[in-house]
Amino acid sequence: MYNVPGMNPMGMGVGMNGMGGMPMGYVPQMSNPMNPGYPIYNNPSPTTNALTKKEKTLQRLKKEFQLCSNTKDLVTLGCSFGLEDNNYFIWRVSMMGPQNTPYDGGCFQIRILFPENYPEKGPEFRFVNKIYHLNVDFKTEDPEKMGHICLNKINQWTTTGKVTGNKHYNVKQALFDIFCLFYDQGIGSPYDEQAALDYQKNPEKFNAIAREWTQKYAKL
Repeated sequence: MYNVPGMNPMGMGVGMNGMGGMPMGYVPQMSNPMNPGYPIYNNPSPTTNALTKKEKTLQRLKKEFQLCSNTKDLVTLGCSFGLEDNNYFIWRVSMMGPQNTPYDGGCFQIRILFPENYPEKGPEFRFVNKIYHLNVDFKTEDPEKMGHICLNKINQWTTTGKVTGNKHYNVKQALFDIFCLFYDQGIGSPYDEQAALDYQKNPEKFNAIAREWTQKYAKL
C-alpha cells in the first residue's frame, strides 16, 4: 500500500472526525458565484439580529400592555386599553374627560406608537379625536403632526428614550401626565395663540369652545 500524504492507513484524512469524512472544526460554506476562489461562509445576517431585537421588544410590550391594563390607578381615571389591528406596537387608550372640566362627558382616544428599538427610543403619543386644548395640535393641516401633544417629558422620551431627572419614565407615568392636561393648560407652549389669549382674557369663551368640541368629537 502506498502512503498518500494526509491519509492514514485506513484511508481517512488526517484530522477527520469520522462522520462523513469532514475535517474537525469544518465550517459549512458555499461557492461564491462571483469569485469561485473565495467561498461564502454561512454566518448569521444582520437581518436575523434585527428580527430578534423586534421579537424581544414585542415580548416586553405584551407584558407592559397587561400591566397597564390592570393598573388600578389608571382604571380609576377611566382609562381602558386596546390594540390597533391586534398590533402590540400600536396601542389605543381611551381616557375619560374628568368632571368639573370642559372635557367632562368626552371619551378621548390616544394612539401610542412604539418603535422597534423601544425602550432605547420612547413611544409617540397623539390624540386621535379632536380636543380644544392649548397643548394639543389640531390647528395643523399636516396629518403627520395632527394630535401631537406638547409636553416636555413626553417629547424628551419620544426622541431620546429618557427623561431628564427620571430614568425610569414609562407609559403609565406618561398617561398620568396626559390626564393632568385636562386640568392644566400649558400657557407657555400653545399651538393656537388666539386660544391662549381667550384662555387668559376670556376663559368663558375658551371653555365654551372646549365643551362644544367635546360634545362634537368625543361624546360617548
